[in-house]
Amino acid sequence: MDKDLEQAAHLNRAETASIVLKKKLTGSIQCNPHPFDKEDAGFKYIKGNVLPPETGSKNLIIPCHEFKSFHFAAERDEFEQEVKFAKDVIKFGAACMNCRTNGTIHFGVEDGGEYRHGEIVGVPVCNKGLFVHARDLYIKKCFMKKYHAHAEHSIRPPRFVEVFGDHVEQQHFVIEVDIVPSLSVVKKTFYTVKLPDLDKSKRNHGKRSIYKREGASSIRVPQGQIKEMTEFVRDRDFEREKAERDEELSKDDVYRKLSELFTSIKKHINNEVKYILVTDSCRKEDLENLGFLLGMKFFCVLDFDPNSKMQGLYSLYPNTSPYFLEDCITERGSLADVIKDSCHQTKWIFCNGQTDSDDYKPHDPKTWMENRRQHLINIVSLICNAVLPPGTFEVLFLLLSPANQLQAEAFHGFYAGMNGRNNIKCIVEDRENYNSWASLLQTMCDRDTLNNLSIVGTKLSHLDSMIQTVQSSRLSVRQLLDEGTNYEDLLPCIEVLRSDECSCINDANDEEWQEEIREQEMHFYRGGKVSWMNFWLAENRHCGEIIKRDAYETVNECLNQVVERASSKEQVVTVTISHQPGSGGSTVARHILWDFRKRLRCAIVNTSQPIESICDKAIKLLNNEGNGENLPVLLLVEDWDEESTEELKIQLARAVTDYPSKPNFILLCCMRSTESKMSASASDSLHLTYQLSKREKPLFNWKLNDLKEKSKYKENSILTFVLMTKEFDLNYLQKAVKELLERIDQTSGILDLIECISLLNHYVAGSYITVSECEEFINRRIQTEYPTCVPIVAVLREISGCLLSHYYEPSAGIQCVRMIHCKVAEQVLEQMKGPQSQTVTHLLHRNEFFKYYSSAQVVKFVKQLFIKRKGNTGRVKMFSPLIKHICEHENENKAEGVLEKACKCFDKDAFVAQQFARFLYLQKKFEKAETWVKIADSLQPSNSYILHTQGQIYKNWLYDLRLPDRQQPPQEFSKAIKLALKAIDAFQSSQEASKSESDWNNAGYFGEVVVACYLVQFMSSLDIFKSINGCHINLIKYLLTGWIPEQITIAWAEFHVELKGLHGNICKAMESIYEHVAYFQPDRHIEKTFENLSKCEKQFSYFFCFFSGSREETLKQENMELLMPMLKCHKVYHLGGGRFTKMFSLTCDNLIKIIELCKGCLNENDLQNYILSQIALAIDPNNSFEVMISKKELCEYSDCLCAMSDLGMSPIPHFIQVLLYWPEAESDNGSVKENNRCLIDALNTLNVLYMTMLKDDQAKKPTRPHFFLGTGNGLQRFIHNTNLGDGNPWEVNPNNLQRFEGWTEGDELYVRGHAGESKVSIHRGPKCLMPPWNRRVSFYLGFTMRGCVAYDIQNEPEVGDVQSVDQSA
Repeated sequence: MDKDLEQAAHLNRAETASIVLKKKLTGSIQCNPHPFDKEDAGFKYIKGNVLPPETGSKNLIIPCHEFKSFHFAAERDEFEQEVKFAKDVIKFGAACMNCRTNGTIHFGVEDGGEYRHGEIVGVPVCNKGLFVHARDLYIKKCFMKKYHAHAEHSIRPPRFVEVFGDHVEQQHFVIEVDIVPSLSVVKKTFYTVKLPDLDKSKRNHGKRSIYKREGASSIRVPQGQIKEMTEFVRDRDFEREKAERDEELSKDDVYRKLSELFTSIKKHINNEVKYILVTDSCRKEDLENLGFLLGMKFFCVLDFDPNSKMQGLYSLYPNTSPYFLEDCITERGSLADVIKDSCHQTKWIFCNGQTDSDDYKPHDPKTWMENRRQHLINIVSLICNAVLPPGTFEVLFLLLSPANQLQAEAFHGFYAGMNGRNNIKCIVEDRENYNSWASLLQTMCDRDTLNNLSIVGTKLSHLDSMIQTVQSSRLSVRQLLDEGTNYEDLLPCIEVLRSDECSCINDANDEEWQEEIREQEMHFYRGGKVSWMNFWLAENRHCGEIIKRDAYETVNECLNQVVERASSKEQVVTVTISHQPGSGGSTVARHILWDFRKRLRCAIVNTSQPIESICDKAIKLLNNEGNGENLPVLLLVEDWDEESTEELKIQLARAVTDYPSKPNFILLCCMRSTESKMSASASDSLHLTYQLSKREKPLFNWKLNDLKEKSKYKENSILTFVLMTKEFDLNYLQKAVKELLERIDQTSGILDLIECISLLNHYVAGSYITVSECEEFINRRIQTEYPTCVPIVAVLREISGCLLSHYYEPSAGIQCVRMIHCKVAEQVLEQMKGPQSQTVTHLLHRNEFFKYYSSAQVVKFVKQLFIKRKGNTGRVKMFSPLIKHICEHENENKAEGVLEKACKCFDKDAFVAQQFARFLYLQKKFEKAETWVKIADSLQPSNSYILHTQGQIYKNWLYDLRLPDRQQPPQEFSKAIKLALKAIDAFQSSQEASKSESDWNNAGYFGEVVVACYLVQFMSSLDIFKSINGCHINLIKYLLTGWIPEQITIAWAEFHVELKGLHGNICKAMESIYEHVAYFQPDRHIEKTFENLSKCEKQFSYFFCFFSGSREETLKQENMELLMPMLKCHKVYHLGGGRFTKMFSLTCDNLIKIIELCKGCLNENDLQNYILSQIALAIDPNNSFEVMISKKELCEYSDCLCAMSDLGMSPIPHFIQVLLYWPEAESDNGSVKENNRCLIDALNTLNVLYMTMLKDDQAKKPTRPHFFLGTGNGLQRFIHNTNLGDGNPWEVNPNNLQRFEGWTEGDELYVRGHAGESKVSIHRGPKCLMPPWNRRVSFYLGFTMRGCVAYDIQNEPEVGDVQSVDQSA
């Protein structure tokens, strides 16, 4: 027993003596497992203790558990240990991922037999790396390549938890693997895996299977249930989303605590309370998110960071006089007078010395407790009891690193000295740090009390932003965090504009307020984004009115019509404002919200949040408005891509389908645009430019005079507004910028800063540099020449001649600097007249600054100078605008030098090197380009885009070669062939790499086809392959058989294998391209879009097809009759057929020729072409020929084709089945069941094939319908999209299309099968809404490679109960 107690004493959360006594009496101890998905080095297991039983999934967040003894496997060799471990982990992991449940699998825990279930035994582990490697290796071997990243994220690396016990020879561990299938990773996906099998060879795996959790086990899904997995994972996705949301909501009441914190900060601003800060070590990136501290005047700071002077918090306050702990107490034990009497100056006290101090070095905890602890206790006691009266101060603990005993002593002192008051606040971003902190304080402060004092887990940047809002605007805490309406629950997805926004501001006429009003006004008129404070001040006449541009009246009138309209067809109405930067578009949009805030509930959408979360919060806001008027919610969406905005609109509309009033939401979309004219003239869109109307001009001029006369603003201090008044007149802009530049000290270094920021702002939209980077750039001149009491914004305004703007960037959570306007940045570059190659070189020469001091976002901005392109065509447009400018206005050598310097500066960035390689090959510097693309490939292996660039280098190198005359010996052509094959190899590598990437990069396929066809054409021109009787028989014989001409047997020995694979590889590449086209490319634009591909294909097919009997006779003479089917196929290609996307655009004459060519053939390709040609003739409205075979015969041929087709290959045979077996009124009742089976099997197969090939970016792309269901009979019901024109077919051709009826069940849409035999699942088309409940609906039906898709879904009047329809079906 003593031994057990001794072991227990070493454990975190260890068993107490009473538990050990219980073990002796009962023979077992129930213990908890290691904390889920966390690392706790102090956590141990005791041998013989028992974990709770294995469990199934509870709420998906609480992990399920599975135990594995691993006793026998641990005695085997390393390979067998790896396989056994990996097999169990992959099986359990895949099951949890498919069921969306968290889980932990434990090795070294018994699951029965001679041991108790769950008994901890442990496993001897000689090599931990073996299990880590097994997990990494078998994820790649067992999961499909495109899901490797999903598995890597979900299946955590193994954790080794030590087991205490009576082991003599070797240490034992429980090996645990946590599974965390976050919805953001696994949504809409189910996973198949191939498990390794010990009974087979070491290279083999079992068949691919699907696993899921059932009870406490992981089971394989039977083959017959696989079709149900799509619906199963959809349900689990819904449950997981709810579980994750509930978990988030169950966390600490963060916003209540923020409210209390903000209240105390407001009191601090009003001098009602003093603040004491206690802090510790922080990282460099943390400093960017502590701007709110700079706005607070601390009574004193107790700093435990020994490096604070050099890189910690004190580095932000270099002019504050510091003290050491030992300096602050006199020999009599009282506070030194300099500390006690100077109440208006912050006392910065280093509590554990500084590393750069000669006299006060940092102490380890033990030495500190002996030598400095008492000093701290005395200081805290005297502050609490002698210096500051009770209730007049608050203590803020800012914990940015793991907790330690030193800070705990400070907490103990204040907690005791303040009699346990709630005037202590703790901010801890990391939850693990908080747990350590709570453990240190448990003897004095219980966990519940500490929880109430602490704000835990809130992102520091978000906290910084909110506190700075309080500091700068003087908003009331009630407005920021209104507990009565719980608007804080809607953060951070939407920010509500309250009807009484800013109404609690008092004493706006005092002197201090007048200064803040002036700052707010100047910030706006210098180009800053308008705030609610600006509108409130103008409305209450504390400053001048804000001009309403004509666009305001237009939008206002539009919204009034929407609100006052009795009914609307749409649940969500969209109004779009596009505007040139700085023309006031954002001001118009926010002014609209401000003026509508008392009529409608208004809010701003945070576009960085997930669309699903935004939708949920918006619905909650709509439902919370119980005013009985059924008014819509007005949501402002700024600078969001059109696709995301449309998706939000769809989700909102679907959520409110059953709401009686319409509209329920108005989306006010505000988008920046560089265009001076509007591209479209939609009724719900308007475009705002720099040009002022006749009404606006006098308003702007009056306002400018008012600002100059009443507010005493100089024009250069509000230059952005002046420029708008002048309609950004170029002459005025040039003059103003010239004057401002001339006023700047030419020797200060600030001109270099302005030029570099101008370059960045001009070429990279939305770019900035952080304040700390500005200070570093000009060698801290700001800090040495100006006192710290002067705000940084004033300093920048002074030294930069008002050209720079200081602002807070909420997305990055940092203070930033940029030029006041992009037009000003452009003009600065023109007037400074320095070569831009020189400016960017200067920027790159400061690469130490960009590497070691800047934020990651700024580094990204600098990289974009070299890699972000505009335009897709033209030689120069292949590069960034900066490189294009240097090429055009300086020379290409300068551009090359700049790119080479960028590569050296960003020597770990593959894409900068890739861009340089692309530049070099266009300069025909192929050897150097080859070197740099290999560097890029080494930095980013297996990247399809870099490999494509490598292929382009060899392709252009090949094209640049001066080829010998065709009569030259074969060896003279070796270099050309070698380059062509290297290009093809690179393009094939690009194709292979693309398969594991999130987007489908088809450039490698195109590249291979172009180069390979060029090579075939080149070979056809050589004497050894010259044409005989119009046929390149020797070329065909060489490429398609084992024959090799004697002349090239030795000369081309190294090329024969690759050259003989050319034909097959070209065909495969073309098939891949056309398959993707069949899914996502509209047929009617195929020839125009892929003109070059069609040209190559026709040219390639020409060498292999026959137009006369003489060629066939030649084949017989050469004993090559076996090649006739293949060559016949090429004749089909030459006629324009053989490709699904092109077959329905062919002339009837060519279709008849294809039918004759393929008639009676037994191979799959010919049979498919035969069937497609017959269908194309049957549906062609201009066809004057009779259909050659009956539909019944077509169905028989189609059944044969599907039987021949490999499931993993083409979707086309199954698409044909859908067309042929789609129900019609005259259906043969005798074959109802068989027809229905064929139809549903085909649809299911199409969906499986689609899901198999689908990539992340393609999930956002709609599959393109090849046909719509029309009003005709038989095959003529199907109208090909080439006959429907551009635009929505149901709008262009409403009379030709048939509205089809179906019904919804939850999120699913169905139609009847053959004679009501069954229900057929239909996919929802893009931008289509469905009612959330069971409803009758009608729609237009499209046929895609995914299956049937519904468009323009509309509710139908109910006739009976939908459920009864379902049951009858």
